[in-house]
Amino acid sequence: MKATHILLAVLLTISGLASATPAPLTFCTGGEGGFYESLGQAIGKAITKNTGAQLEVLNTGGSVENAQLLKDGDCRIAIMQADVVTTAPLPADIKVSDAHSEIVYWLHGKAGVDDFGKMEDDSVAEKYAFAAVSGSGALVTVKNWVATDKDYEGARIVEFDDWYSAAEAVAQGYVSRAGVRIEIAGMLYVGRAGKITTDITEDFGNQILIGEINDDSFANAKDANNNPLYTHCSVETQAATGLKTSTTLAPDTYCLRAQVVYDNEYHKDLASKEQRTVRRAVDKGINSIVKAVR
Repeated sequence: MKATHILLAVLLTISGLASATPAPLTFCTGGEGGFYESLGQAIGKAITKNTGAQLEVLNTGGSVENAQLLKDGDCRIAIMQADVVTTAPLPADIKVSDAHSEIVYWLHGKAGVDDFGKMEDDSVAEKYAFAAVSGSGALVTVKNWVATDKDYEGARIVEFDDWYSAAEAVAQGYVSRAGVRIEIAGMLYVGRAGKITTDITEDFGNQILIGEINDDSFANAKDANNNPLYTHCSVETQAATGLKTSTTLAPDTYCLRAQVVYDNEYHKDLASKEQRTVRRAVDKGINSIVKAVR
């Protein structure tokens, strides 16, 4: 009987030790070698250093896929652009922290439209369509803008599988679908200053220009924390990534934040003391890293 009690005590002790260590922290980031991946690695390591959990960094297609994986419970923390956070289905109880700023670039060919705002004009919208990459954050942005300002309701969006295909259509000014020629006004690209993908810049750098987005319609939108979602900014020379500008030396546009989204469900099964440890580690881990890259 005494041996049984001892065995039970040992099992309870082991069980208690196991519950004190959180499950692996799965972190959804972005493409291999990209900035989202390196940011996720840095934040994840800062968190797990103080919790004792293992870190699992998942490479993904970016913001839209991250939102789905977070919703499905396949990761517990993720990086995504702020308008994906406000529009995509996500877990019910999340913590959203601002990270670095990203630029919304308007990219157009020589036969396209140099100002995104001109697409409000029905005669322009009837002639041209927007190019967009399926599953991209830029597609989320353009759909959000069309939904925000009813003047863009007549706008058409043509989706492509990748940035190279979209850039090719923007550069030549049209694409053929089912034997029908569709004129392309341009496309949105969302990224860090000066970090436009080489799928756009390497082969189409002499054919694609940076235009403007000076429509005020989107300035009142709010993010998940009720802060401005889109803020006016300019594409400075160092942020042009070698592309020429078609309007001014520093075209007007919008910027938005990348955000770190943490699912509070991750720590809810822990004891109260361990919950506080994890929550503090998450806060400190995120803040210590994002301050360095803002």
